[in-house]
Amino acid sequence: MTAITDNNSTARRSSERPMLQINRLNHVRLNTKILDATDEKLRKYLQFATEQMDTEITNDDVVEYALNLLFDRDSPFKSWFKREVKHPS
Repeated sequence: MTAITDNNSTARRSSERPMLQINRLNHVRLNTKILDATDEKLRKYLQFATEQMDTEITNDDVVEYALNLLFDRDSPFKSWFKREVKHPS
C-alpha cells in the first residue's frame, strides 16, 4: 500500500484562513474629568472630524493625538524627557 501525500494541504489551509490581521497594541485606560465646555467642544470636534474624514473618530483617537501633539511641542518637557530616559530617577 502506498501513501499519497497531499501537496496542496498547506496551500488549502492558508486559503481557509481569514484575511484579518490584528496589530496588538498596549493600551491603558484613563479615568479623567474635563470641563463641560471642553466636553461640548470635544463632541462637536468628533462630529466634525468624523464627517470630514468619513470614518468614525472616537474620544480615544482625539486624546491620543492631542497628548502626542502636546509632548512634541513642549520643548522643556522634551528636554527633561530626554534626560530622564538617559538617567532615570
